[in-house]
Amino acid sequence: MAGIVGVLALSLGARLALPLLLGRFADDALEGAATSRLTALALVYVAAALGAALLDLVVVWWSARVSWRAGNRLRERLAAHALRLEPAWHGRHSPGELIERIDGDVEAMTTFFADIAVRIAGNVALIAGMLVLATTIDPWAGLVLTVTALAGAATMVRLRVAAVDAREAEREVNAQLYGDLEERLGGLEDLRANGAGRYAVHRLLAHSARSWRAARRASLRGDGAYAAAAGVFAVGTAATIGVGVVLQQRGVVTVGAVLSLYRFADMLRRPLEQVAEQLNELQKALAGARRAAGLLATEPAIRDGRDDGGGLPAGALAVELDHVTFAYHADDGPVVRDVDLRLAPGVHLGLVGRTGAGKSTIGRLVTRAWDLGGTPHDRGAVRLGGVDVRDLTLAAVRRRVAVVTQDVELFRASVRDNVTLFGARPADDDRLRDVLAQVGLGDWLAALPDGLDTPLAGSDGLSAGEAQLLAFARAFLADPAVVVLDEPSSRLDRATERRVEAATEALLAGRTAIVIAHRLATLDRMDEIAVLEDGRVVEHGRREDLARSPTSRYARLRRAGAPAAADPLEEVAP
Repeated sequence: MAGIVGVLALSLGARLALPLLLGRFADDALEGAATSRLTALALVYVAAALGAALLDLVVVWWSARVSWRAGNRLRERLAAHALRLEPAWHGRHSPGELIERIDGDVEAMTTFFADIAVRIAGNVALIAGMLVLATTIDPWAGLVLTVTALAGAATMVRLRVAAVDAREAEREVNAQLYGDLEERLGGLEDLRANGAGRYAVHRLLAHSARSWRAARRASLRGDGAYAAAAGVFAVGTAATIGVGVVLQQRGVVTVGAVLSLYRFADMLRRPLEQVAEQLNELQKALAGARRAAGLLATEPAIRDGRDDGGGLPAGALAVELDHVTFAYHADDGPVVRDVDLRLAPGVHLGLVGRTGAGKSTIGRLVTRAWDLGGTPHDRGAVRLGGVDVRDLTLAAVRRRVAVVTQDVELFRASVRDNVTLFGARPADDDRLRDVLAQVGLGDWLAALPDGLDTPLAGSDGLSAGEAQLLAFARAFLADPAVVVLDEPSSRLDRATERRVEAATEALLAGRTAIVIAHRLATLDRMDEIAVLEDGRVVEHGRREDLARSPTSRYARLRRAGAPAAADPLEEVAP
């Protein structure tokens, strides 16, 4: 920034010298100066003009480098902060809105600071220099230019400030437009299949109309300030020329000085007009900064603990839910009630229950996707290795606990980047090949044209089983102490399910596990079973004991659950 200011000062000095050189040239020409002197003045004028232009380029290039680096760092901060916010917050904000906040708003600020901020600062300094030089030529002329500058600036500032709220409203409407468009594109297949295309187009037109009205309102307020200021500058330029002519006729100043004053008046108008135009970008940058600050000021409901997990024992960890009662929202009732489960290290627990019984909620509490303490309903504690998960850092929980769900997110990136999550879990190629072989993808990898460097188009081109096994590979690579599997095979055919079951058995070996499943066959290798109903554990014990007991709920579920049943729990009375 110091270098930018230095180069900018040189550029401004060259620009301020141009009117003085022009006035000197006019006076010397009227006085009959030699051609050589006039030629020298002309060459100096040309050199100063070219030098100012070149220095301008250096300022723009340098400021762009600085501002884009700062903008990218701000993007990183905003993205990292958004990732720390709880799922409920993300449920209230669409992906399109987040893209607009993290990228669109930052781009508005970056564009402003990359070029416009420097130009505004340069123009302000140029105006100040012109006023000083004009006052040096003649105080009355300097006074007229000063009054013109102040009147023009006051007009612009007063009217432009009123447009900031309109610009912010415009960006908010655009964020809603992009969010709605992203959601409609994401559900394009369903919209087409159900004949809802006209509704989607109607929504787009309605949002576009709101966007147009907001943009028109903001533009009218901003351009109104520009028009009013232009009138002030026109009056000021005419007054400056008039004062100069009167002073020249009285012999106070020379013709060259009048010409210099006219050039200063003309130069005063241009930077002030540029400032008026650039204030539009300033308003966008202010609105973007306000929205970015609002995002950064949003406190995450899940606070990072201070324990980095260094004191946790190696290997499988004990998992304990100590009389846990939890609600997602204060206005809603508890989702799980007085759940008391204790798993010794290495024990595999299967969770069964109707949809909405609280199975997935228990998995989310163990992985710290949600935390206890967010509502007045919450009670109890969740512990890993005897340590409350709220005392552990999120990074420590991520290192020791892995989760695999039925919804697998694959990226448009190479196989290597998809498994290592872009290097978040570093591993060499031999380790990656071994992990993929362990989950049953060794032959699949060998058939790829570029091996680990083969690009994937997300989940396109992969079967559901291959996508699920890639998620298992991620968990293998993390080498966790606790594994949470949430319905990992509920959407797979029987043949693919057998491959996933083999990968599951390899993944769970030597680790504590919580497996949530509708298909009871998935739980045949579990050590313990817990049956949930209305958020409560109504039955818990060793799987063999419960399976042999004719009166246990689990045994009734096994008897009632036919292989073809999508959810045998729905067929059994409480």
